[in-house]
Amino acid sequence: MPSTPGIELSKCLNLSQMNNELMLQRHQPDGRSQRYVQAVWFARSLHSGTRWLPCDGAQGIVFVLKGEVSLDEHKLTAPFHIQPPSKHAVQLSYSADAEFAGIRLYPARLKALQQAVYPLLSEPGLCALAEQLGQAPTLCTLKKWLQTLSSAAPDPSYTMQHTYQLISSLMQLRPLEDAYRGVPLGIRQLERQVKAQSELTPKYLARIYRVRHAQQQLRDNPLIDLAQLAQLSGFSDQAHLTREFKHILKVTPGKYARQLSASVTIY
Repeated sequence: MPSTPGIELSKCLNLSQMNNELMLQRHQPDGRSQRYVQAVWFARSLHSGTRWLPCDGAQGIVFVLKGEVSLDEHKLTAPFHIQPPSKHAVQLSYSADAEFAGIRLYPARLKALQQAVYPLLSEPGLCALAEQLGQAPTLCTLKKWLQTLSSAAPDPSYTMQHTYQLISSLMQLRPLEDAYRGVPLGIRQLERQVKAQSELTPKYLARIYRVRHAQQQLRDNPLIDLAQLAQLSGFSDQAHLTREFKHILKVTPGKYARQLSASVTIY
């Protein structure tokens, strides 16, 4: 799986380095598992806090090992929590001295992977992994699990390969019509397949990736003119950018840029 700008776990969490609240360790897989999994991660909080998690259209599995962890004020319970497909930013909250870990998948991967490697991603399989993490709460436990996944994960089917090809094209900000033309399957078949696997439409995924591109442009240059940013990211105008940014990331691009300039800890 090639690297895809805008959806890597470190950017989703904004926790690639230790800060005064939270420490994150993460590992990006290789082998067969990298076709399905963005990264595995382990986090430990030093103090209570909150973070916004931008959406990426994907799903994840979170294991709460110690303390309290919530997403949008919904307290996560042990042994594990499967996150729904990411449609908009959610707020992560954690108590002091919390420990939690997880698996972040690529979009439209979880259902297919559950069918292909059922024992590993079944409820008993995930409970067993949660127990292993409880006994050895480190990133190494998840890296060992990835090795097992790599040996069990099959090559994607013909249809799924092209489904992933379409999503990859959308991540690269190709117009939806061009992305469809680049895949040797019918549009209706692709739409049904993406919706069945990700619970999102290709059109909505394209909206997410345009916003994520704009977000990264702001991170690189908080002083960029917003009208120029809209043009660079594929929006019709600044008002269109603002509406989409606010809908998906729960903050306007102007406010986000001001927070970046003020060095406020944000997503």
